[in-house]
Amino acid sequence: MKGQSLVVLCLLTIACFASNWVDGASSSRIKSRTKSRTKSKPKSISTTQTKTKVGCYFVLGDSQADNGNNNVMEMAYGNARADYKPYGCDFNREGTPTGRFTNGRNTPDFIATYLGFRHYISPFTTIKGREILDGVNYASGGAGILPETGRTLGKVLSIHKQLVNHNITISRIRGLLGTRSATSTHLSSCLYTVQIGSNDYLNNYFMPKFYKTSAQYTPQQFATVLNNQLYTELKVLYEQGARKVAVFGVGSIGCTPYARANFENKGGGCVDKINNAIQLFNDGLKALVRQFNTKMAGAKFTYIDVFKISSTSPATSGRMVLNAPCCEVDAGQVQCTRLGRICANRMEYMFWDAVHPTEVGISALASRAFKAKEAGDAYPYDINQLVHLPK
Repeated sequence: MKGQSLVVLCLLTIACFASNWVDGASSSRIKSRTKSRTKSKPKSISTTQTKTKVGCYFVLGDSQADNGNNNVMEMAYGNARADYKPYGCDFNREGTPTGRFTNGRNTPDFIATYLGFRHYISPFTTIKGREILDGVNYASGGAGILPETGRTLGKVLSIHKQLVNHNITISRIRGLLGTRSATSTHLSSCLYTVQIGSNDYLNNYFMPKFYKTSAQYTPQQFATVLNNQLYTELKVLYEQGARKVAVFGVGSIGCTPYARANFENKGGGCVDKINNAIQLFNDGLKALVRQFNTKMAGAKFTYIDVFKISSTSPATSGRMVLNAPCCEVDAGQVQCTRLGRICANRMEYMFWDAVHPTEVGISALASRAFKAKEAGDAYPYDINQLVHLPK
C-alpha cells in the first residue's frame, strides 16, 4: 500500500538491529551529527555577522515546528508540550528538553542550518532584542488552521494567533530599523515556512466525540473549509510583508503509530480514510499556491509535498521500524510518557512518539524540502530555489 513506508530515502545505509530499551534519563546518544553538538543551543549570532541565504527566517506551524512556545502556556486540559524528558534526549550532550516534539532537531532547525544561520530561530515567547531581526518561530504544538482545533489539549496558538504575534514582531522590527520602508525591505528578504493542518484532522475532524465537523462536512467539504481559511491567513501574512513562503502539506498521518492503533485499518496497515482525506486538503494547497503566485504582486509561494516524500517506498524500507514509537507511549496517548523508556537504536525508528518523527525522519523531510530529490517533492520550486529567486 502506498504510504506504508515513511521518509526513508536517506536512511537506506542504516543497519537494522534488535530493539533495545534503556532508561530515558540515561539514554545512549545517536551516533550521528547529533552527537557532535555540545551546546543546548548554538550561540545567537546576528545575520549581519554571518552569510545567510535570506535576511531572516520566520516559522509558523504546529508541533512539527514548535521549539518552545508551548513551554510557557498554561494547559487547561492536556499536555501539548514537550519540555520534559525524554524529549530532546539527543538535542545536545546534556539531553535537555527544549519543547521540540522529537528527540533532537526539528524541521525549522535543519532549514535554518541549510540557510546558513549559525543558530536556531528562537521562539516568540522567549526572543529578545535584536535577535528578532534574524527571524522568529511562532509555532505551537496542537495548533491548527481552525481556531477551535486542539482545544482538548488546552491552550494552543492557532495560525491566526501566530499572525497576531508576528504583527507584534513587525512593530518591534520597525522600532529597531526606524522606518516602515526599511522594515518592508527587510521582511521581503526573509523566508517564511508554514507547517500546519495535521491537528485539524487528528485533533478535530477525526475526533467526533469532541467535534461536530465530521458530521457537518464531507472530507472534500472539510478540505475546502481548511484551504479557504488558510488562504485568508496567508493573505494576511502577505499583507504583512511576506513574499517568499514555503507551505508544507500534511504528511501521511494515517500511517502513524497512533492512527494504526486507534482507527480501523486493514491488516494493521495505514488508515486509508485519514490519508485520503488529507490528500484532498493537499490538492487544495497546490491550487492555493498557484493562486498566490498568479494574483499577488511579488508573491513567490511554493508547496512542499510532505505526503509524497513521506510515502516513498523503496525496496529496503523494511529495515526501518515504521509502526511503533521509539519512546514509551501509554495506550491511547500520543506523546511520550514522562521519564519513560526509549529505544537505544533511534536511527532505526521513524517515529519518536505516536505521531512525531525522530530526528532522522525529520532530517529526510527537511533535506528534500530544501533540495528536491524527485519531481514533485516541491511545486513549483524547492526552498533552495525559492530563496534564490529575485525579489
